[in-house]
Amino acid sequence: MLNVWISRDVVGALDRHRDETGDYVFAYRPTFQPGQDVSLTMPWSLKSYSYKNGLHPVFQMNLPEGRLKESIERMFRKRVQGFDQLALLEIIGCSQIGRLRFSNDPNLIDQVPLQSVQELIAYEGTEDLLRDLLERFSGVSGVSGVQPKVLIKDQDLAKQSGHSDNKARITVKGATHIVKGWDANEFAHLAANEFFCMSVARRAGLQTPNVFLSDNNRFLVVERFDLTETGNYLGFEDFCSLNGVSTDEKYNGSYEQLAKRIRDYVSPAHQYEALESFFRSLTVSCAVRNGDAHLKNFGVLYEAADKPVKLAPAYDIVTTPPYIKGDSLALTLEGSKRFPTAKKLLNFAKLQCNLQPARSRAILEEVAESVVKTMSDLRLHCKAHPDFSVVGEAMLREWNEGVNVACNTHV
Repeated sequence: MLNVWISRDVVGALDRHRDETGDYVFAYRPTFQPGQDVSLTMPWSLKSYSYKNGLHPVFQMNLPEGRLKESIERMFRKRVQGFDQLALLEIIGCSQIGRLRFSNDPNLIDQVPLQSVQELIAYEGTEDLLRDLLERFSGVSGVSGVQPKVLIKDQDLAKQSGHSDNKARITVKGATHIVKGWDANEFAHLAANEFFCMSVARRAGLQTPNVFLSDNNRFLVVERFDLTETGNYLGFEDFCSLNGVSTDEKYNGSYEQLAKRIRDYVSPAHQYEALESFFRSLTVSCAVRNGDAHLKNFGVLYEAADKPVKLAPAYDIVTTPPYIKGDSLALTLEGSKRFPTAKKLLNFAKLQCNLQPARSRAILEEVAESVVKTMSDLRLHCKAHPDFSVVGEAMLREWNEGVNVACNTHV
């Protein structure tokens, strides 16, 4: 059995339950406080929640994938009997994206080692720093994604929080940043790729977390967007969780269904803004040829389950064809995974996002302008970092085509 926490309160317990009703079962504690639902899809109930395909979607949402999962398995598999999803969650559950925590020891919650963000950004050494980070932070990194990544607590921010004269100080409880690396043999220069794609998103008017590319071009450091100025963590759910499906199904579905889920779960007062941001984000992904805009790369934020729900900032945007030749959309749009034309995007904006044609056309123009401006930065980066030029030049070609197809309303 594994206790489930929100802030400093145990709200329920999660356990194995292998029979015809499911693989795992979650039950709330009777002493429930309003707003402490673990998911927007799992309101408080005296009845337990069973799930058949592994852990419940909201509990498996942050389970590591790829190299991070491999690193954890190497360290813990011999010490843990029956290494399943629940065992993995118990290892990394003390530090997660969002406000849920999973631990039977309250002293472990949000206990994350310190690491200077500035030192990471300025690092110029030749040692395998990614391997060192994985060894040090794997056990406190409840974050999904195939790209190698860990959660860290910025030691400089932690020092500031102890200064009584710092008016803007926060009490740092846990991890403050996500650090992403890349595997040179599989996704070369993925950190720089994402940095420039996120620059397009920010220039295009999307809300994004602050991102920093390390001086040696090897790491992307991302401020957590679920951490408030007062040091509290917001509730976060991706659209696998909101669809009630497992992580393995992140490429199943359509952008039309995703727009419907936004209307289902985002608070009415924030729906127009959310749908416009969603359309803007989808347009950015089409312009930069991001074939990985799947269900887990969109999410919502909320302070509590009975408080307003908003669309989360844009994140995890990359140009994928340099690694996957001829890549396509992650989900379908009008029944197809081909990158859409401007005409199809405008039709989607009208039918699914309730945007007026003039507004959606303006968004296409703003995205195109942001891509063109960022291309200048990308070319300069190629010149300054010749080893990046192969990926960088491929990105430029994809962006040119993407803008011509997705943003050209005159065709």
